[in-house]
Amino acid sequence: MFTFPLSAVRAVIARGEADAAANGGFRNPHYGLAPGKDEKRGLWLVGDQGVYICSNGKLPDGGKPMVCYADECNPGSNLDWWEYKRRYFGGDDVLSAEGNGACSQGLSVRQHALAA
Repeated sequence: MFTFPLSAVRAVIARGEADAAANGGFRNPHYGLAPGKDEKRGLWLVGDQGVYICSNGKLPDGGKPMVCYADECNPGSNLDWWEYKRRYFGGDDVLSAEGNGACSQGLSVRQHALAA
């Protein structure tokens, strides 16, 4: 299971929508197979140097998407990220494109409790 903070997921979605509005829509990871088709909003689950989600909003040339690392696979805060990624996601670099239902099996979004 991979856990993502709700506020960070919301920020990634908002940034992706802003990127799409400013740069002409959404990216399709399979663009070469069907150019101009199936380019709709969504989240990408990426496994490379850690595991993170990012939006598929089109970016300006040289632009980088906002990302949200899984708590378990954040190289900046979890020394065991590589072992966890390899065990639950595999050792290869992977991109999984998800539609609006990105929070599916194996993904969990957590909301921090607000202090009273």
